[in-house]
Amino acid sequence: MAASTPVLAQLASECEREGLTIANGEKIAAELARSFGVKQEEVGILRLEKDNLVFVHPPKLHNVGRIPLNSTAVAVHTAHSKKAEIINNFTRTRHASFFEMVDLSSTPGEKKPSKAEKIIQKLMSVPVIAANQVVGVIQICRKGATPDAAGADFTPIELQNLSSLAAALAKCF
Repeated sequence: MAASTPVLAQLASECEREGLTIANGEKIAAELARSFGVKQEEVGILRLEKDNLVFVHPPKLHNVGRIPLNSTAVAVHTAHSKKAEIINNFTRTRHASFFEMVDLSSTPGEKKPSKAEKIIQKLMSVPVIAANQVVGVIQICRKGATPDAAGADFTPIELQNLSSLAAALAKCF
């Protein structure tokens, strides 16, 4: 994990001039996915725009919708509280499942996951803070038909690592 911080800091420096675009969001998501052993589509990068959180990654969610800051979404809670959190029983958390149902597969011929395999079972959500202001939220999830199928629970150490990476990426937002 420690090796990822310099890599992501370098990516943040490279994208600082142009901001967080879809293209450099892809690069950042790929590195975060590698760091946490998840699929790239299990990484959510949201940027704060006016009164909404907008997906930068996965790119297929960028045009699907915005998350208003007055909603009860976990990402909104993270933005308001400025606190990182782990939810290893996410299916028991009241949430809208709209974004889970969007087909995020991108490889032609790739087996499309079943509806059950798209369910977010476990989630880490951290604020991205620059100059003491929230500028975005990064979420890492594990999807699967069951909690066991999704993989291991996220740990406090992983949450701390993600928080550190979010701090390194703040200048990119």
